[in-house]
Amino acid sequence: MLKAILKPQGFLSIKFKKTKSQHLVAHLKINKKDGLFLIDTGASNSFISIDKEDYFSIVRQDNELEMSGAGSEKLKAKPSMKSTINYKEIFILNLKFFLLDMNAINSSLSEQGSLTIDGIIGADFLKRTNAIIDYKSKNLFLKL
Repeated sequence: MLKAILKPQGFLSIKFKKTKSQHLVAHLKINKKDGLFLIDTGASNSFISIDKEDYFSIVRQDNELEMSGAGSEKLKAKPSMKSTINYKEIFILNLKFFLLDMNAINSSLSEQGSLTIDGIIGADFLKRTNAIIDYKSKNLFLKL
């Protein structure tokens, strides 16, 4: 029902899956390469796992930033130049990602029986696209 209302208003519908750990994940293309991304409304920024830097052809900037996560530990992240984000063949937007060591995140997901992720889609992306999450139909709606 929501799709019928939003599609005529120019919203793109992206299917997502709920993992065993109850996280939401969606397949997106970054610089024309497929990846699996966790949709995280609580993350201020969007991230790509540092070990996927070459795979996604990410151009990093020289500086390193210290960021805060949900816990008390500080995270070292490297900002990147803008990358393209597509869903299937549809261009969504250009976005600067932060490169982050996601080994601990992926270990935790794996221990819970969930798939490992290539990155995190955060509030920077969700706000810019006026995202609406429909949990019932498992669709993420984005205004392009």
